[in-house]
Amino acid sequence: MRKHFIVGTAGHVDHGKSSLIRALTGIETDRLPEEKARGLSIDLGFAHLALPGDVVAVVVDVPGHERFLKNMLAGVGGYDLGLLVVDAQEGVMPQTREHVEILELLRTPQGLVAISKADLVDAEFLELVSEELRDFLKDTIWAEAPMVPVSSKTGRGLEDLRQKLPRLLGSSTVRDRKARFRLPIDRVFVKPGFGTVVTGSLWSGSLTRGAQMQLWPSGREVRVRGLHVHGQEVEEAVAGQRVAVNLSGVDSDEVKRGMLLATPGWLHPTRRCDVRLHLSSRAPRALRHRSRVRVYHGTTEVFGRALQLEGEELAAGQSGLVQLVLDEDLVMLPGDRLILRDFTSSYTLGGAEVLEPLAQPHRRHDEEALCQLQKKEVGGLHQRLLAELEGAVSLPVAEVEEALRQLQELEQTVWLGKGWAQSASLEEVRENLFGLLAGLQQKAPWKSGWRKEELLKHLSHAQPRFAEECLTYLLEQSQLQLKGRLLALPGHEPQLTRTQQQ
Repeated sequence: MRKHFIVGTAGHVDHGKSSLIRALTGIETDRLPEEKARGLSIDLGFAHLALPGDVVAVVVDVPGHERFLKNMLAGVGGYDLGLLVVDAQEGVMPQTREHVEILELLRTPQGLVAISKADLVDAEFLELVSEELRDFLKDTIWAEAPMVPVSSKTGRGLEDLRQKLPRLLGSSTVRDRKARFRLPIDRVFVKPGFGTVVTGSLWSGSLTRGAQMQLWPSGREVRVRGLHVHGQEVEEAVAGQRVAVNLSGVDSDEVKRGMLLATPGWLHPTRRCDVRLHLSSRAPRALRHRSRVRVYHGTTEVFGRALQLEGEELAAGQSGLVQLVLDEDLVMLPGDRLILRDFTSSYTLGGAEVLEPLAQPHRRHDEEALCQLQKKEVGGLHQRLLAELEGAVSLPVAEVEEALRQLQELEQTVWLGKGWAQSASLEEVRENLFGLLAGLQQKAPWKSGWRKEELLKHLSHAQPRFAEECLTYLLEQSQLQLKGRLLALPGHEPQLTRTQQQ
């Protein structure tokens, strides 16, 4: 079975990224007339490359000029491997630093360094540039990244790159084709005779022709009329591929870059999320409470505010728990990575990991809220499920069923019939309910029982829906008795006083 990965470039303007991709793949990634006229990449470009070991790579070519960093950020979110291109004549430059920082903040799994234009310098100078690069990268996740001197003009090093790419990608996790489908849209156009076409690099899952999908953040339902992968019509596209999707049920002016195509019925748009924010060590100033920021996720850019949950500000190089309040709807999942830039887009603030995408407002320094977020952050999948269930927040059961079953065997979760709950939360409701019924039966022993609605009013500590599901579960487990429409503790029989008997 073929393995599909997403490889993308990074590096300063005019360092030869597009020329290198053209030499490797034979595909010209600069498609806009102004790009060809100026010899400068402005927007994202794409190619594909078949590699040894039955590996196929989508190649994303990003612009290197600082003015087009927004376009660069729309392409880097899904890299399996970052290909850093550095001019042998110039070495490390400002956008070299910023691009490496962004890929590091996004936790890009693998890195490979191409020292371009190696034919224009002698061996001694090339060695000096290599040492400068190694020193620059030593404190980053790229510290052990292989370096290959290359020349797009002479072909030097190209075969070495082709051999190193599959070896590096072979140690990466193959994207899950069975997961729910997510495709961040990076381009929209109209094809005569077909209608609206969207393109993107497929993050997860698979997509088949004729499938019903949802377009987010609007939630609009659309149908897949046709699929193309690398210019070829296909019946199915899988995670790690570059795909063009012909949609029906929507006009092209209703779709734009930044939207998300996904499997229906499981995502929810949000304007408030809790994150662990790592502020860049290069940030020129601290990030204060309620600072205006730009947030980048996938191909999306939205504005918002960063609310400090633990202190007044974050200094350069620090990390903290932050709630982002967004100006527009965004669709994300726990574990997704975000890039934050200052409101004027003049520098990168840092990177964030999404802990709770559907967050509720918190009071600052709320110990309980901070504790829950820390559990979601460090406890792995099992602890995250317990933290979610403690708040009775619904989860997509299909994706986590195995973990929930394991927790059930440990008597930490319980299936209520409509959803899962933390055993401790159910036990708390049970104890409160039994204590309530015992008190009611003592005060009014002549009653046969009490209506469900009356009991639920006294269980105000729990969310109403959760309390009702717990009550139904206890009844099914014969831990409550039902006579007519009245509930009571098992074995309860009405007892009349002598006066009442007379």
